[in-house]
Amino acid sequence: MRLNSWTWLTILVLGLFIIGFAVAPCHATISDPPTEEAIPIITNATLAGEDIAPSKAAFQTSYLSLSIGTDKSVYLTGETVNISVSTSTANTHIRLLAQLPDGSQETIGSFTTSGTYTLAWTAPSTSGYIRFICEGDALAEIWDTCTRYVCFDEDCWWEPYPCLRSMRVTGNASADIRIFSRAASISGHVIDTNQNPVPMANVYVASTMQSTTTNNDGFYEFSSYQLGNNYALVNGIPTATETISVEAIACEPQPPITVQVQADGGATDVNFTMRRAFYPPDIDLPDFTFNAFPNWSEAEEYSTWQNILGITVDGPVEPKKFSYGTKEILSPLLFNIGAKKLYLITNPEFGAYFLELQGAQNTGYTVAAAATLNNFYLEPVALSGNIEGKDDQRLRLTLRADGIVLEVIKPTSLLLIIIPIVVVVLGGLAAAYFLTRGKFRITGKKPAVRKPPKTTKETAETKISKKPAAEKTKKK
Repeated sequence: MRLNSWTWLTILVLGLFIIGFAVAPCHATISDPPTEEAIPIITNATLAGEDIAPSKAAFQTSYLSLSIGTDKSVYLTGETVNISVSTSTANTHIRLLAQLPDGSQETIGSFTTSGTYTLAWTAPSTSGYIRFICEGDALAEIWDTCTRYVCFDEDCWWEPYPCLRSMRVTGNASADIRIFSRAASISGHVIDTNQNPVPMANVYVASTMQSTTTNNDGFYEFSSYQLGNNYALVNGIPTATETISVEAIACEPQPPITVQVQADGGATDVNFTMRRAFYPPDIDLPDFTFNAFPNWSEAEEYSTWQNILGITVDGPVEPKKFSYGTKEILSPLLFNIGAKKLYLITNPEFGAYFLELQGAQNTGYTVAAAATLNNFYLEPVALSGNIEGKDDQRLRLTLRADGIVLEVIKPTSLLLIIIPIVVVVLGGLAAAYFLTRGKFRITGKKPAVRKPPKTTKETAETKISKKPAAEKTKKK
């Protein structure tokens, strides 16, 4: 019997179905069958004693995340260091330590934070490197690997799966800073144009007004200079910008020098070259040089100009007399500087000097004066005028601690002498007249003295005394 194609197809499908049903095994019971569930997100932390439950925080590994930083990396001794410590776990207990340059360790703080904690600390007095170390611990919910027992048919096994659990985690972090000492030094050398040292020159630091003086060899040093907090970092080193100036007696002023003073180093070779001069450039003495004193061999020595008074006279006049108070200076140093005459008085004193000039009336002149006294340079003064008297003029020059005063002594008018004398005489006469109640006479004659009248008693006595005398005459 012949079968068609549809019959054979039906028989094949039924056969395959029967065979598959016959060989299919029975499913075994699975203990704790794995279930597909979304991996929960962990919270920052779970307090001890709380039930562990999936949270909504970001995924976290099994260590504590800590970070530490400072507001800058370089400080000066005594400066305030601002420290920040950050954690991503709530209720993190942190201990902050500092390893100091001398090898010791200092506990800066112990605190609990859930985020960022800031604190201030004063840099120690020892320069060097410092390492900050923060140690932290917290109770946190973290992801771990758990296992479960799974059976399939007759086969069973332990299967790992991610799970959330509470556990104590620790962590640490560190940061380094460098401390520089504030103490620095500024030093240099002061010489003149002849390469000779300038001793006793005054050197100043503008920002602090510290001052010092050069020694006999012209060297100076600011050994106790301190950097302030207003500094800049140059190649990682705190550096202050300072202005150094110098003044020296009998030397022209010098422009100040700007220098960079570095911490732990300072500034060296801050040198000055001074031009020696007694009168500064604003006094018109263009021919004034130390070569103008051929008879004064010590003129180029700095010590010669330490205590000296100089007076120049310019114009067609001649110095006639020079005195200190009432004492005439007989032999002052007198030099011709170009068309000018220069008086030099060594070891001058505070007080009044008098200079008498001689020349034709209305002749013009200019007198200038400068002095160095007790290591102070008294600024020069100048005075121009004309001969006002018949043929001479007196000037008074006063040396004071705060400077020089130069003034003309005006000729005294005859009327200014007569009028006070007349006033004094008339005033005396008037006083004498009133004190004597008008009895004072300028003629010098003595006034007539009137005898007092006789009393009655005196008259009777006179008569009695005269009567016997008359009777005696009669008897004779």
